[in-house]
Amino acid sequence: MIVLGIEGTAHTLGIGIMDDEKILANVMDMFIPEEGGIHPREAAIHHSNVFIPVLKKALSEAGIELRDLDLISFSKGPGLGPSLRTVATAARALSLKLNIPIIGVNHSIAHLEIGRLTAGAEDPVMTYVSGGNTQIISYSNGRYRVFGETLDIGIGNLLDKFAREIGIKFPGGPRIEKIARNGSRFYRLPYSIKGMDVSFSGILTALKSYLKKGASTEDLSYSLQETVFSMMTEVTERALAHLHKDEVLLTGGVARNGRLREMMKEMADERGATLHVPPPDLCVDNGVMIAYLGLLMYNNGIRMEIEDTYVDQKFRADSIDAPWVLEKKHYRDYPEHPGAEARITRSNYIGFDTIRKERIKKGYRIDDIDDYLRRERTRREARILNTLKVIGIKAPYILDIDVSRHTIEMTRIDGRNLRDIFDLLTDNERKIIDEKIGRYIAMMHSKLISHGDLTTSNIIYDGRDIYFIDPSMGEMNSKVEELGTDLHLLKESFLSAHPEHMDDFEIILESYLKHYPEGMVNVERMREIEGRRRYS
Repeated sequence: MIVLGIEGTAHTLGIGIMDDEKILANVMDMFIPEEGGIHPREAAIHHSNVFIPVLKKALSEAGIELRDLDLISFSKGPGLGPSLRTVATAARALSLKLNIPIIGVNHSIAHLEIGRLTAGAEDPVMTYVSGGNTQIISYSNGRYRVFGETLDIGIGNLLDKFAREIGIKFPGGPRIEKIARNGSRFYRLPYSIKGMDVSFSGILTALKSYLKKGASTEDLSYSLQETVFSMMTEVTERALAHLHKDEVLLTGGVARNGRLREMMKEMADERGATLHVPPPDLCVDNGVMIAYLGLLMYNNGIRMEIEDTYVDQKFRADSIDAPWVLEKKHYRDYPEHPGAEARITRSNYIGFDTIRKERIKKGYRIDDIDDYLRRERTRREARILNTLKVIGIKAPYILDIDVSRHTIEMTRIDGRNLRDIFDLLTDNERKIIDEKIGRYIAMMHSKLISHGDLTTSNIIYDGRDIYFIDPSMGEMNSKVEELGTDLHLLKESFLSAHPEHMDDFEIILESYLKHYPEGMVNVERMREIEGRRRYS
């Protein structure tokens, strides 16, 4: 089957042609604004103007004619509305003219599938880093799930914004990479991770402040890359640990950055995992990936009528089933491997059955970042766990802490995390647990304490009670933003790991508001956070 794929979610108009799994053509034309960032309508006009020349070039490259096509596939979303509508209109016109089927596909999943095909990944955690999208996606329970993403701007968008601040035209990322090689002094920037989500907006404000104080563009570019790439590598490792997977697929335009690939490779090697990166021309937005996903969907019985081909600017990867993903590798649980951040060992401390938690050095992070994070998170975890115990929330007892060695000695809880067993519990067991989780969060939030990584992986059930663990990214004296983010993270945990039990999350919310009515402001902030993402 010969498939023509049309990509047009943002700045690039791409047309790819495949004959089953063989790539016949991959032609792209990128819109580059004269100044500033991408204006959606200007990008759409560009796509309209270059569509015919790009199409003719792709057909010529493939050595075929229009009448040889069997299927039209196009990027339905997520993306910029005017650009999406332009390519959808072109796709519909071709489908009607040639009287052949048409399928609209999810842009994010297309990146993942072309990576699986060309880079050899089987069941990876995908780190998708581009101008408008920054997401951690992996397959679970019949769909591709979003396990983490930016809560504000995409990583490529951040790089381009900083580039404009220092006088570099779009696209700024490749130039930032070159400038950063000459930097040596590290300037501390906001390192904002909550669970597997990231936030970049505060970084640009800090960079502007350093610029005004005379910091060099080389040092700031170096600091920027080290910070944001460390964040992305860390959340990728968190997803690997959470899902017990051992493959990473790095893709998107920013995946071409050598320093980011170096960090990801070092992290993967430390875990015994494998890093996969598609060829550079398939990392960026391209029509081949759209063609390939359209082929997969069509071959698995998915059909669309013209009226189904509306575009969706916020088309989420986790909103559709993925029946073409048939066989999954079985991943062994690796108890000897560290988690994303720490090495956990069973110990004995002054006669107590204990757990020793050591935050291990990460080779992918420079010392300025690594030392700071390990010290700060060790302090926070001990302080918040002790406070939780005081206010009546079940948590491990802290018996000793050594900040210089980044270690905590704590009582051992004989139970398992909810992430692994929640689906095995009875309805009545889950309801009791849900109500207690809601009450515990209410007790915590009423004292303005945020957990910072509130997922079912950080709640332990021993058959009788639940325990909160690992609040190392939480805050004392938290604002509404941090408290709303806690609720958002827990909801995302359910959506990704327990999608068939979303009713349980609603029971948690009901219990939360029952015990803390003033927490409605945090629930409202949770919902506001969900709507922030630029595309998806």
